[in-house]
Amino acid sequence: MPWWFGLPVERERAIRPGRASSPVSILDRLLEGNSRFVEDGWDPADRELAAPPALRLAVVACMDTRHNVERVLGLRHGDAKVIRNAGNVVDDGTLRSLIVAVHLLDVETIAIMGHTACGMTIVGQGEFRIARSIATRTAVPLHDAMRPDFQRWLGGFHDPEDHVRRSVALVRANPYMPKDLGILGLLYDNATGRAHEVA
Repeated sequence: MPWWFGLPVERERAIRPGRASSPVSILDRLLEGNSRFVEDGWDPADRELAAPPALRLAVVACMDTRHNVERVLGLRHGDAKVIRNAGNVVDDGTLRSLIVAVHLLDVETIAIMGHTACGMTIVGQGEFRIARSIATRTAVPLHDAMRPDFQRWLGGFHDPEDHVRRSVALVRANPYMPKDLGILGLLYDNATGRAHEVA
């Protein structure tokens, strides 16, 4: 979530950056970036990377832009399968990816990494604003967006460390996961850059 999320609407409008560019200019920027990558950063050896990750590791992490999962954990390209979503939530889509990673790509360890100051801790305070945005920017009426289980579906939580602990337990209890699978919980501190194990 952006840092301004949850502020009074008037203050948010005063602080929040405007839309940076149109989809066409974003597309141009992405394609230019890809051209630079092909010229300067692409390693033809990437074609030879095996589908199973080198460390037999999958990482579930938040989509927060304040941290780069690979850099935070000292991983190299090809070391791990990295699955990111809002709040490092272990939902059906995440479980599907983990099941594929374990049973098709030989993953032997799963690390679930949350972080401090996660925007998903304020989803309960912002669910109406999200629903209002859906109603304003799509054809979905507000009363449909605000269905009774909307907050649960969004996946908000109060305590990032407890959320990691619960996610580890959820993966461990899944009947499709082998009993000898390594499952780790980590919490990244946005203020210091350090991660620690969540027991």
